[in-house]
This record gives sequence, structure tokens and C-alpha cells, in this order.
Amino acid sequence: MLAIEKWQDNKILRKISKDIPREKIKKYAKLWKEMIKHIKDPENGWVWLAAPQVWYNRRLIVVSLLKDREDESFQTIMMINPEIVEHSDEKILFEEWCLSIPEERWKVPRYRSIKVKYLDEKYKENVMILQWLRSVIVQHEIDHLDWILFTDRIEDNKNNTLFPQT
Repeated sequence: MLAIEKWQDNKILRKISKDIPREKIKKYAKLWKEMIKHIKDPENGWVWLAAPQVWYNRRLIVVSLLKDREDESFQTIMMINPEIVEHSDEKILFEEWCLSIPEERWKVPRYRSIKVKYLDEKYKENVMILQWLRSVIVQHEIDHLDWILFTDRIEDNKNNTLFPQT
């Protein structure tokens, strides 16, 4: 069972995560399978998880690619060494929360769309273009790999409203 720790107790959340070399990907198979199992558990109700949240200082995330908050036919994937290689100029606001800071919810500006490059479990390089909620989920998790928490991205939220999710 994975131990999800709050940010105050987890010093790894405030370190930049290290790449996983191709020749060592297999070494992390058990970890990503546990992470996938954890977020797919309906009792948890989570859609994302980064290795630093479970005490591994490695560039590994597991994300459920939801189209919107009611999407029940989403795909859950693992991304090794994910990197945003392009992004839109346009930003959107989404209310975010985090397993590491469970009592906080804030509207966070994120790029509307991103192009992300990553390795999969078969050592194959993939490129995906993601929009709206899918884009937000991946940006949030990549931030964890770069020691950034969503609360670090909060701007003046007093008059902000959520954009419609189309």
C-alpha cells in the first residue's frame, strides 16, 4: 500500500525529481503498477499521482485522462520523464486540490493546451496534445516533479471564475 504524505512531512516534494534512465525503467515497474492500482481504487477517487508524493524522487507520474469531471470512460496512463515541449498562450482557471495538501482548494491558472513528451512502460517515446482538464491534470503532476505545489501558482483569485469546461 502506498503512503501518501502531506507536503509538510515529505521533503521529496520540495526537490526536483531525477530522470529515470531507460535502462532502469523496469526497476520502477512495481511502483507505477502500485500507483495505477491506487488511483483506480474507487474508494480513493483520485485521478493523478506523482512519484514524489509517495517518497520517490523520480520523474514518474500516473494520470487519468478525463475529458471532464463527469467522464467515466477515461484512460489511466503512466508517464516516465514527462516534459511539456509546447503550450498554448491562452490560460484557463481550474479549481485544483492535491493529495499532499488535502484541505486546500484554489483556482489555478494553467495553459489551455499542452504538448507533452514522455516514455511509456515499453520504453517508447510518446507525444500527446492535451486540452482543458487533461492538460491541467498533467501540468499539476509535472509540477510535482519540479518541486512546485499548486498553491505556488495561485494568483489573485478574488474576482476569478472557472472557465466553462467544453
